[in-house]
Amino acid sequence: MRTLDVERLVAGDYALIKPLLVELHMSEQIHYEDHPQLPREEIERHLASVPSAFHGENVIYAARDEVGQVIGFCWIVLFDPGTGLEGEVAELYVAEGHRGRGIGEMLVRQAVRLFAERHVTLAYVWTRPDNAAAVKLYRNAGFETNRQLVMTWYPIDPAPES
Repeated sequence: MRTLDVERLVAGDYALIKPLLVELHMSEQIHYEDHPQLPREEIERHLASVPSAFHGENVIYAARDEVGQVIGFCWIVLFDPGTGLEGEVAELYVAEGHRGRGIGEMLVRQAVRLFAERHVTLAYVWTRPDNAAAVKLYRNAGFETNRQLVMTWYPIDPAPES
């Protein structure tokens, strides 16, 4: 079996990871009851209209299988809010049939290497507490449970007018 490598994608390679982004959205939305459950077609349409970048410097690492198909990716965003360069693992996904082979570890290791090379002062990743595989993956890469209370605000839809 060929050894898998991780490569840095170049600008314009968003289309290579788009099918995996769709799978990521499909698999994650079921965990959030307060958000609408969208059909695949709507997710695909939304991802087609969304800019292929988060705000900041975008770096995407990808792993390919033996025939060159992208089977996993790690999307990293670097930005400076005025207090030093920060980094976020914005998205990480490995195709279902390729999990358990160390691909996620390879991708996260690349992210941590980038954070070190760029002298990032703070890096973070968001995941669900019940996603044991992700929590273990990130802990093994050196991420820690947040020591701060993180609170969120979501807009509330106004009541329909009668």
